[in-house]
Amino acid sequence: MASQFSRLAAVLMSSSVLALSPAALAQAPEADDAPVYLEADRLEDLGNGAGFLATGHVRARQSGRTLYADELEYHPELNRIIARGNVVIHGQGPYPQYADEVELDSEMSAGLALGFATMLENNGQMAAAAAIRQSNGGMQLEDAYYTACQLCEDGEAEPTWRLRARQVIQDPDEQMIYYRDARFEVMGVPVLYSPVFAHPDPSAERHSGLLFPGFSVSSRLGFSYQQPYYWAISPSQDITLAPRVMTNVNPLLFTEYRKRFWSGEMAFEGSITHEAEIDSDGDRYGDETWRWHLFGGGQWDINPDWRWGFGIQRASDDLHLRRYDFSEIDRDRGAPIEGGNRRLVSQVYVEGRTRNSYGSLIAADYQSLRENEDDETIPTIAPMFNYERVFNAPGAWGRVKLGGNAVMLERRLGTDYARASVTADWRARWVSASGIVVEPFAYARSDTYSFNDLPATHAESEDSFSRQLALAGTEFSWPFYRAGETVDWIIEPVISAVIASDDPEADRVYNEDSISLDLDESLLFEADRAAGFDLWEPGQRVSYGMRTTAQWGESALASLFLGQSYRLDGDPVFSAGSGLYEDESDYIVAGSIEIAGFEAELQTRLDAMDGDINRVDVGFGYTSDRFTGQISYMEVSDDDGTRSDQREARANFEVRLTDRWSAIGSTVRDLDRDYSRLTTAGFRYADECTELDIVYQREDELIALLGPSESIQIRITLFTLGGMSPD
Repeated sequence: MASQFSRLAAVLMSSSVLALSPAALAQAPEADDAPVYLEADRLEDLGNGAGFLATGHVRARQSGRTLYADELEYHPELNRIIARGNVVIHGQGPYPQYADEVELDSEMSAGLALGFATMLENNGQMAAAAAIRQSNGGMQLEDAYYTACQLCEDGEAEPTWRLRARQVIQDPDEQMIYYRDARFEVMGVPVLYSPVFAHPDPSAERHSGLLFPGFSVSSRLGFSYQQPYYWAISPSQDITLAPRVMTNVNPLLFTEYRKRFWSGEMAFEGSITHEAEIDSDGDRYGDETWRWHLFGGGQWDINPDWRWGFGIQRASDDLHLRRYDFSEIDRDRGAPIEGGNRRLVSQVYVEGRTRNSYGSLIAADYQSLRENEDDETIPTIAPMFNYERVFNAPGAWGRVKLGGNAVMLERRLGTDYARASVTADWRARWVSASGIVVEPFAYARSDTYSFNDLPATHAESEDSFSRQLALAGTEFSWPFYRAGETVDWIIEPVISAVIASDDPEADRVYNEDSISLDLDESLLFEADRAAGFDLWEPGQRVSYGMRTTAQWGESALASLFLGQSYRLDGDPVFSAGSGLYEDESDYIVAGSIEIAGFEAELQTRLDAMDGDINRVDVGFGYTSDRFTGQISYMEVSDDDGTRSDQREARANFEVRLTDRWSAIGSTVRDLDRDYSRLTTAGFRYADECTELDIVYQREDELIALLGPSESIQIRITLFTLGGMSPD
């Protein structure tokens, strides 16, 4: 705050250096050699060299800086300038500064502004009874306040929050701001007080100091208080230390470290505590030991097209992150492989991308946080290579993509896997005069495999072989457009035909990369519908569908897709739950509608034999001035028994109770197990300068002995100052 006053004083001292005549210009030292222009209703010579007095709509301009005042005195013998009455200064910064009176000394190294205020960035506003510029460049502010909230013109209503102090001193040498009798007011009521307080000057790029604390209350951890401290180690690195004290368990230290290099950056975050295991009620059991987690990564440019980096995600045990309310999903740090689904991944990689090529080399290792999953059975990627390059074919013959892919998977317990593949992919797009779109394509691939430690069901523990695969086909579409008086229609029939070679080595392939597939609209017309390389869909098939879109009004839109795939020849390779097991695939039905704030979306698979629903995803949403809400339902029925049926519902809403208060809530409900994985409910306050969430949260999911937990979380954001929230 004080740094902004410092800028104001600098404006006062530079743009108020006025001369009323050539003689006066010679007597007064100038901060700027540019001429000064003065306009006023009246100009009076005070006589005997005492100076001049300009009154009535005074305006002084110099080099883009302008000062307005009711009157201005200039005393050349005293080298003193005084501006009074509705003083406004423009041109030094993005916002004007206001004062009742401004007075500067002869050297303009010290000055005084009485009864002044100013606007700042991000709607910030500040005022003080007096702003005194000291000779060393520092500022002393008397009876000052700062807020980012709107102020009533009549001054009757108090701002949502305001930071006040009897005295504020800015020390330019130490780049610190010191407060005396500082208090934080909410709606005009003091809620926090400190006789002395200090923080780094906001004008300083980076400075060590305390950050906003965090508070929460939960049935597992009890009351939690976390106090972060920011340490600016050097211009290129910093660290945040955030010890957390909890009433139910031992303290925990959270740390975040960041460092920049000329060609990249790296960052780490982690926590550590010495504690026994705890259940959902905060009761301890077992021995105390060191428990921790470490997330982080780095990335560096090799040249404009290539980069290398690493990522690390590790935890001392399966429950440490959930036990202390840390997310099991690390933030996006640019690494190519994402964790998630209760698995952590550490990796090192080289990656390059140009306008027509992409390449990567990755090595990765996993840690499972799931119950009853042994890390020794999870493969280590050591390594995985991929390279693709696209070439434009001559004339209108489309494009050709050539690629190579190789991977080695090693397990401490289980089968070791190695594969190398080269691919060639061609596709073109032709449009006839009648609007028919023809897209021919062809694909060829050669795979080489090597397996070690195969399961006992195989005749040998090792196996090596190669195979060559190819397919060709064409996709036809014919979009029709009809403009109507109220509704515009687009109808597009689509049909695709594919013929693919047999896979003579299908029984020898140990499937690693195509375990799961779920048929949907985007996958229906794919030439190769396997998720990876290991499964190959042989024979002949056709896929057909119809897309219909209607548009009306200013923004109303509705769409519907119906489609299916039919296998003319070849054996099934995908599971019964995929929708592609039978010769006639499941029917795909997808639709959406958007009208007057209402939106709905449907994705479903219907069994071709009996019409049963094998999968459905449906969602509804509505947005108005007072209400925003979404609800969705998902159901998956699996006929092959490789995974259990799933039924899940999700909902979230926000209802505006007043212009500033809203009720908020959300839930994720497991309908098969009849419990809510996560439920939140609370209130939100939001205005132009503040956001406050008071939220009750309950997690019912049972993981080992870490059962249901309840918590109350408070999240506060004061615009321009910062915020506090639980981790």
